[in-house]
Amino acid sequence: MKDGNIISITDIIENKVRKQKELESYEVQLEDLRRKKFWIEKEIQMAEFIIAAVQSEITPQQFVKALIEAELEKQD
Repeated sequence: MKDGNIISITDIIENKVRKQKELESYEVQLEDLRRKKFWIEKEIQMAEFIIAAVQSEITPQQFVKALIEAELEKQD
């Protein structure tokens, strides 16, 4: 075999390490995106409740109760 055709185990190990670091970076980015998605969903939910409250003219107590109930339903 020619030297150019031989795959070095060192090259394979270095490539593996690079890919692991790349994967770790993507995992961090993914977690950040999940966190952002969570808060955007909460903001949308809050806007929907405010719109519903204004349209229904519910009291602040009813509004808070509805928020809590919706959150509890999402956890089930």
